[in-house]
Amino acid sequence: MISYERQNEILELLKERRTVTVEFLCRRLFASGATVRRDLAEMAQKGLLERVRGGATLISGASQDAPLLVRTQKDREKKKIAAGLALDFLEDNMTVMLDSSSTVTCLAAQLARFKNLSVVTNGIETAGVLNENTSFKIYLCGGLIQNNSSMVGSLAQETLEHFHTDILFFSCCGISAPDLVTEANEETAAMKKLMLRNAKKKILLCDSTKMNREYFCKSCRAQEIDAIVTDAPPDQALLASLKKQTQVIYPQSGH
Repeated sequence: MISYERQNEILELLKERRTVTVEFLCRRLFASGATVRRDLAEMAQKGLLERVRGGATLISGASQDAPLLVRTQKDREKKKIAAGLALDFLEDNMTVMLDSSSTVTCLAAQLARFKNLSVVTNGIETAGVLNENTSFKIYLCGGLIQNNSSMVGSLAQETLEHFHTDILFFSCCGISAPDLVTEANEETAAMKKLMLRNAKKKILLCDSTKMNREYFCKSCRAQEIDAIVTDAPPDQALLASLKKQTQVIYPQSGH
């Protein structure tokens, strides 16, 4: 098992158990103590986990957004479904703005079928995926690196002010009734607000695990966006509330 595979497995085990010991990981991964400790040290440096005596614990908290590697691995199939549905909003030759979310990174991985897109993003991994798989013009915002995955702060906002795109694809930490879209921290929320202001059409990609969840910072309300794309319908109360404000798209929804 290579390092990347071990570290993904460690994250999966942490999601199940919250805390793991080096001894436990050695048994599950068939790896030496030195190898496991090296992996934990690298992951702690990346902000993926917190080292504790004899092992590690998963970083958590409603005021903190999870690192991209955690978010990308979690509910991967749900994110792919939402991203696939969102492709219907795209055409060749469009200008596109993408946030740094794991769901939008899944969308970026499916864009090679289009021609001559120009893309603006604050997502480091998102830009990397596009650079590897397409010949698009890609503009990556400069600024402060957050969670090893996104650019935020005044410099990143200044970059965004130079662009106005045909469409924005973005995600969120939570959607709650009646129509509130929220983020875990104010830096991310500030970037989303600016993106919303600088795009003609706004599409929210949100896997179903984020429904009926509310976080500290408001990014927008449903009435400010053109569509919410998700992998499965939310409960009836939230769905009815959202449909009063915008289009809600999910598999076999009939929309």
